[in-house]
Amino acid sequence: MMKLTTFALFIIGFTVNLNCSAVGTIAHAESFDKPVRQVVVNLGRSPYLKRNNPSRIQLFCLYYPAFMVKELNNPGLKGTRWVTVTPIFNDDAPKCQLAHAPTERFLAKEWWSFEGVKGSLLFLEAADGDGNGGNPFRVLDVKTGKKVFEDSVYFYRASHIEFVRTAGKEIKLKYLRVVGGDCSIPKDGLSCWSQFRKHYGVVFEAVPACMGYLKAGDKEGAMAPDGTVRAPAESTSVVAYPVLVTLLPHPMITPVSGPVKCGPKP
Repeated sequence: MMKLTTFALFIIGFTVNLNCSAVGTIAHAESFDKPVRQVVVNLGRSPYLKRNNPSRIQLFCLYYPAFMVKELNNPGLKGTRWVTVTPIFNDDAPKCQLAHAPTERFLAKEWWSFEGVKGSLLFLEAADGDGNGGNPFRVLDVKTGKKVFEDSVYFYRASHIEFVRTAGKEIKLKYLRVVGGDCSIPKDGLSCWSQFRKHYGVVFEAVPACMGYLKAGDKEGAMAPDGTVRAPAESTSVVAYPVLVTLLPHPMITPVSGPVKCGPKP
């Protein structure tokens, strides 16, 4: 099923305390633009599911003032089948149907699902993680279909990206950026953490406490609170740190103050 509000959900148990001085006075956080209307077309059961599974193939059509976004979702296959955008001229909105109009443009196929629109930008989310425990997202220009930005956001039960409008009316993204290293923070301590800080410009100075690693006295195969097996101390570390991102005219990532998450690479 298409997840229109995934980015707007808060991470449970972890709050990012961003340094407002990094972007000037922050007026308020915002969400995705709301479509004028939404149409869902049921296309029958998926041949890839068991007969007793009630899920159906669905075509989602979201109408905005200047364009329509279509997404085809087959619950029997991993990832959205495709996402397209069709411009709307003279208030003549296209029908919600599988057939593609001559002006319709494909934005994604088989892996990226539609998340929402903010102004002239369209957001997609990957069907799976990036190997570092993060969830990739992509930002496209609606008019051209070109990729503007791509990164990986930390998620725990839900991804979390907020839109922040500064006093100068500029929109920025606020989230925990996920990055991987080639050393272990629990094993190498400050020397490893210094590599993360130097390479990514992380503001947080103290060596973070890493979760998910074996502790003193733990037996091999010991479980973490979330049910995963704890990793050996020498396992490569992954870090999620707070950033503010300016997308236009050119993407710029700015690390800001706030807590940091650390754990072993999955």
